Amino acid sequence: MKKVCIFLLNMFLIGQLIYGQQHIHWGSKGDPKNGLTITWQSTGASDSIRWGYTTSYEKGKSPGIRRADYSGYLYDYTFPTVNQSSIIHYSIFSNNQWITDKIFKTSVDPASTKFSFIAAGDSRTNLSDWEASANKMAADSADFMLFLGDHLASGTNTVDWDNWYFRGVKFLEKELVYNTGGNHEYGAIYLNQFVMPGNEDWYSFEFGDALFICLLTQNLTTNASAQHTFLLNELAATTKKWKVIFFHKPFFTTGGHMNDMNNYRSTWWKAFDDYGVDLVLGGHTHYYLRSKPINLNVSSTAPVAEYGSNPGQGRLQVTAGSIGAPLSSVGSAWYIEKNLSVYHYSKFFIDGNIMKFKTYNLSGDIIDSLTIKKQIIVGMKDVNTGLHSGYKLNQNYPNPFNGKTTITYHLSKSSNISLKILDITGKELETLVQEFQSAGNYQINWQPKELISGIYFYKLEIKNLPSGSEREFSETKKLIYLK
Repeated sequence: MKKVCIFLLNMFLIGQLIYGQQHIHWGSKGDPKNGLTITWQSTGASDSIRWGYTTSYEKGKSPGIRRADYSGYLYDYTFPTVNQSSIIHYSIFSNNQWITDKIFKTSVDPASTKFSFIAAGDSRTNLSDWEASANKMAADSADFMLFLGDHLASGTNTVDWDNWYFRGVKFLEKELVYNTGGNHEYGAIYLNQFVMPGNEDWYSFEFGDALFICLLTQNLTTNASAQHTFLLNELAATTKKWKVIFFHKPFFTTGGHMNDMNNYRSTWWKAFDDYGVDLVLGGHTHYYLRSKPINLNVSSTAPVAEYGSNPGQGRLQVTAGSIGAPLSSVGSAWYIEKNLSVYHYSKFFIDGNIMKFKTYNLSGDIIDSLTIKKQIIVGMKDVNTGLHSGYKLNQNYPNPFNGKTTITYHLSKSSNISLKILDITGKELETLVQEFQSAGNYQINWQPKELISGIYFYKLEIKNLPSGSEREFSETKKLIYLK
């Protein structure tokens, strides 16, 4: 009976390949509004797509862009700027016939500070469990999904790819997915399947007031340093309120994979701590794990008091590695807040200063939930309140810095000045200069003493005006210290 079922399934897949399209899935080179791309597999020599916001397909017909696949071809069509929170109707012309009407719901506007996303991974091996997970996620649609790797058991096995698409069809045909490669499927076929930003191995994209960074935990002996540089540059440049990192192999896990990422705690994870990353997502171990707040700048053997992005607060790591892979046993460690051996997915909601999530099993039960409220520091920001345009606090370089940095400023006339270092709450930590100085350019080399990594400020004040009146000049600028 089992052989008969396998035969019938394979015949169905062959029939789909001969008589019509398959493997429909969605990606983007950028955000879901500008760069939304649909991909499908076909044997057709010249496929097309028609689409619109009604079944009349009022946006017209366009050719797909053909490229080679492991069987037949892949076709891509990148939409022009789409309407947000809208239903797209589409139909694909392949092998001299139009497929039946399908629909896709676009995300909210990427400029919105209120949105949702799903995170899950490891759909490989147990196809019925992958199908059940895919159907459940399809019924609980989000603005996009972060797929955490190990899509299937073998990335070189084309039957595995066919089965993955076939069993996940209800989800893949309707959800925009940003992928990261796992140890089971990463390779040429994987990279050819999906349309992703950047170099498609590691990349970033923005949505609302959040920065998302995808890293690759494969081939780290050759690419870890390049990724570390990319990570530092992205984190240093962003002005987004929320920072989310996702990749396949988690740093803090139990069982056979518990040491996989230890060599990168002093580089990758340190960047997470130094820049106050809010959320770190991974798969690889086939269970659900929510970490306690982790900040290795503070302790490598105990959690800190609370989650958050401010100095002294800790990272939230979620391992969501079971939407089909054989389940792993739970473990015990200082960093574990909750650990369950169950098929599941996590859905995150960001709304302004609040991030919350709920993790569901396949029965729809909530097995874990959490709300994090971003602590807004009032009063400290880059600001110039000068009345005298001739003064200028020029810069500090490098920024971010490790060890020491140089602060420069210009005085247009002889002045009573003070140059101080403040923490993120505005508390004065150190006075670098407090004296009368002649007009000219000045340069101060500063090396922090007993400070932890984090965000600080340097403030120049000119106090030439009569006592009790407004300062003649005051300017504050941000610097980032990486210990």
